[in-house]
Amino acid sequence: MEKRELGPYQRRMTGLAIAVVIVFLILVFNLWRLQIANAAYYAERAAGNVMKDVVTPAVRGEIVDAKDRVLVRNEPNFVLMLDWTDLQKVNKEWREVVAKLAKYIKPYWPYENQSVELITEDIFVMIRNQQWKSYKPVVILEDVPPALQAVIAEHSDELPGVSIVPQPVRVYQQGTLLGQVLGYVREISEQEIEEFNKKAEELGDSYRYVPGDLVGKMGVEKSYDFWLRGEHGIDRVGVDIDGRPVERVTVKEAKPGYTVKLTIDSELQRVVENKLDEIIRGIEKKHPDAQAGAAVVIEVKTGKILAMASRPFMDPNDLIGIISDETAEKYFNSEDAASFNRALTGLYPPGSTFKMITAMAALEAKVIKPEDTFSGSYSSLGSGGIAEWGGNNFGMLNLYRGLAKSSNIYFQIIGRKVFEKEPELIRKIANEFGLGVKSGIDIPGEGIGIAPSPAWKKEYFKPYYDQRRENQLKEIDEKYTALLEAAKDQKERDKLLKQKQNEINLVEQDYKEKIDFYVNWRLFDSYNNSIGQGYNSYSLLQLANYVATIVNGGKRYKPYVVDKIIDPVTKEVVFENTPEVLNEVSVSKENLEVIKKAMAGVTSGEGTANWLFADVPEFSGGGKTGTAQLGSKGTAQGENYNGMFVAFAPYDDPQIAFAGVVEYGGHGGDTAGYVAKEAFKHYFGWK
Repeated sequence: MEKRELGPYQRRMTGLAIAVVIVFLILVFNLWRLQIANAAYYAERAAGNVMKDVVTPAVRGEIVDAKDRVLVRNEPNFVLMLDWTDLQKVNKEWREVVAKLAKYIKPYWPYENQSVELITEDIFVMIRNQQWKSYKPVVILEDVPPALQAVIAEHSDELPGVSIVPQPVRVYQQGTLLGQVLGYVREISEQEIEEFNKKAEELGDSYRYVPGDLVGKMGVEKSYDFWLRGEHGIDRVGVDIDGRPVERVTVKEAKPGYTVKLTIDSELQRVVENKLDEIIRGIEKKHPDAQAGAAVVIEVKTGKILAMASRPFMDPNDLIGIISDETAEKYFNSEDAASFNRALTGLYPPGSTFKMITAMAALEAKVIKPEDTFSGSYSSLGSGGIAEWGGNNFGMLNLYRGLAKSSNIYFQIIGRKVFEKEPELIRKIANEFGLGVKSGIDIPGEGIGIAPSPAWKKEYFKPYYDQRRENQLKEIDEKYTALLEAAKDQKERDKLLKQKQNEINLVEQDYKEKIDFYVNWRLFDSYNNSIGQGYNSYSLLQLANYVATIVNGGKRYKPYVVDKIIDPVTKEVVFENTPEVLNEVSVSKENLEVIKKAMAGVTSGEGTANWLFADVPEFSGGGKTGTAQLGSKGTAQGENYNGMFVAFAPYDDPQIAFAGVVEYGGHGGDTAGYVAKEAFKHYFGWK
């Protein structure tokens, strides 16, 4: 080929060589810049890149009743979310994406008058407040309506990182039914973090609660949070030196919580709540203060709680999310706060429902026999006693007739005999039957109450009067130390010393009087406490379990509301509560039978509740009415009474026991007694 023909090819090869050299020089320059000139800078940037583990919450477990009816479940709440990690992966200006999102959601924004620009700024604030701290997708809107869901789907190409995601929301299917027993779920408080983590350690749970976690706040939701919570998942997020997430990988999938099955029959619970509500509404017409009441039904041979009602009722759905001032007042701050579980936490003077304790103590102390009779005349008490209710004189009374007629005179007579012979026996027996002691029930908030005695009274009140006396003497000493230092002569000092001694004598005299009246056990204490007044105070749960212990032969069971825990996938039972005997009472079997027979006399013959089951021929069992005075005679509450009632059925083979109260209800048979009647009819299928 001629030289002239090779010219163009040579020029092309030369140009290509020059281009290769230039590219090579550029590469070498960049390598030098990255690895040498800016090595320290990029090393610092690389060191700043870290991996963060982010917890993804599990779906909380369901709660079902004894017959597998769903009480608490999770329903999807569609939320609009923005994932910063996904947004950064696209070649778009993220601010433009947020602005477009603001335009689409404006018609659905909770603040109608805000412009698109202000909505955009609000979203930026949400991102700054959450995204760079927790690295979770930011929730922009909750309860997204179908129309907005369609808009977001239609413009999904324009909105990278934006999605509509169903999130589970706790829903209490039956509204107020069992509200206080179930509890509710809210974000954990700073004070609760330590409490929940301590319990987690005790259970061998490796999870540690942190701010932002949702936890149970009451009842079953709180005490079984470990089981209901499930196992949270973990996402591993790569975060750059500026704290921005750049990638996300799922390390562990979340596992849903277990199903919690209760011992409570929701239909029986509904019957109890409806009747309690009906009775109180009727009393309200005459007594506006009558707003509240409670009831418990317990299985006597296991300790299973079959119903636990407390009015005013509580709807846990009202306590999800942000609550209004009115809601807070209704549930937490008012005098009749609806979150207060009166059946579990409330403490009430038992009134005449306590008389079986006095009777058992008298039998055990051998100060009476069941057939021993005493006159029902007020003169039988001597001085300082409490008159018979209704101004009655029931004539000659033995134990059976005394309990049937609920005679105050009879039980004051035998109670006095017990306190004189064995001062601590009534308290001992009350404690054995669960009165004034913890039952250990498996939900929080249990009230303990007081079973009084001479030793208790001294232990409870004496420290106060000792400290009061010490403070008064100290004040006198300080006062006269200053006066004596300023005294002009011995005569004035002698006068001051005499005044000081007089003041000391007055303090000592007052102390002696206070100790004698408020600390030492007096005859009126014996009388008051023998009939369930005075310092006596117990929960409805304790009263129900006390009756169950009488009629099951003397075994006090630990009460519980959760039957078992079930894996929702495999249906395997992973945990189960079983009947647990806390103690057996010291009262003999013979004396327990005497009390059981006497209780049967209350609901038959001339008993104070003989009419209650008259139209239920299938009924056999027993009960005890109570009219518990709320205050001392002559005080504002002196003429107000709670209606108390306890019962069991059937007589030959007792299955269930009941305890109920209607505040300001007066006679227990006329109020709480009707609740017991409806509960028994439903449980046994009586018409």
